[in-house]
Amino acid sequence: MQPIKFWRSSALAMALLTVSAATLAADLAALRGKWSGIWYIGMSSGKAKLSLEDGNRARISFTNLTDEFGDADIEVTRLNFDGETLTFSVPSKGSPLFAVSLKNKREGKLLDGGGKFDGAVAKLVFDKDD
Repeated sequence: MQPIKFWRSSALAMALLTVSAATLAADLAALRGKWSGIWYIGMSSGKAKLSLEDGNRARISFTNLTDEFGDADIEVTRLNFDGETLTFSVPSKGSPLFAVSLKNKREGKLLDGGGKFDGAVAKLVFDKDD
């Protein structure tokens, strides 16, 4: 590859990555803060807490799921927000990732959705605390 073409393609790739990261940061800023909610998986349920932090980081914790997730807050992976839907995965102890998709509702005051965990359908609903 010629040096000028390589430089142009590299510069374009860096620009696209920068724009994508800036868009994610701007969109997530509206959801930043602490959220409290509930989860249901089959006949089981409990409480959940979600914290969307600076630097596009998020942490989640669950009650009644200590065997799968432990007692401590868990840093989520694959965090993405397209302006309407927040998606992420929660690593668990030995089981597959818990893939979550939450719709932004009530002007950023409610996150409602669910996902799949170990083959079971899950429901999650969060209200913004702050």
